Amino acid sequence: MSGSSSNNSRPVARRVHKGRVGGCLAVFVIIFILMVTLINGCTKKHQKNKNKPDTESTSVSSQTEPEKQKAPEKTEYIICIDPGHGGDDIGSSNGDRLEKVDNLRYATEVYEQLQNREHVKAIITRTSNDTDMDNRERAEFANNAGADLYLALHRNQLEDHTANGVEIWIQDEANVVDEVLGYKLLNALESAGIQNKRGVRSGYTNDSQNNFQIIEYTNMPACIVELGFISNDEDNRLFDAHYKDYAAAIADVVMQMIEEGYLNQVAANE
Repeated sequence: MSGSSSNNSRPVARRVHKGRVGGCLAVFVIIFILMVTLINGCTKKHQKNKNKPDTESTSVSSQTEPEKQKAPEKTEYIICIDPGHGGDDIGSSNGDRLEKVDNLRYATEVYEQLQNREHVKAIITRTSNDTDMDNRERAEFANNAGADLYLALHRNQLEDHTANGVEIWIQDEANVVDEVLGYKLLNALESAGIQNKRGVRSGYTNDSQNNFQIIEYTNMPACIVELGFISNDEDNRLFDAHYKDYAAAIADVVMQMIEEGYLNQVAANE
């Protein structure tokens, strides 16, 4: 019995083993085909997404990092030129030489120089030596015009006739724009030919806590140019020889203030 049983079971065992092997192979083939299909599908999807713009990240980026807007640049800067004195107010004098006449003489040159510069609209408080204007009227003229810069052009005087040179006056609580303007003017005029640089001064003569009225009343960067002493003969000689050069130097400084962004800086802080 035992032998018979042994002989009859072997073929059956072989048939069962072959069936299992065939089934496993079929399952393996099916799994392999599924995996290949899945991998191909993922690859195509990845490739499609790779070529597709990342709209989501772009949207998030645009929300978290808003586009920076540049401050609009002005296309025109209004520069107010103010020849000091005029009319019955002659200013200082030296014999027949009157300050109001000298002031208008070089202020007119500055005005005409600026007329030929890009992005500049020059205005002038007076064009005649017969014009009477007080300091309040001069300031209102500049303020009402919306001037970006105000230049009061004068000449100096002392009883000491040896006193000479150029002074620039700015307000007592000067900001960086006023200071830069003052020193640029002083250095430019020195290059044009003057006797002496007397410095950039703030406030009022012998009183640094108060300002000249014209600087006090104006709303924009402002300064007073004291272009040599009318009481000094050499300063007068230099003025007559170089007043057009002085005017060109002043106009050049105005353009530097514009091109270097100082007048925009004032507008941004308002």
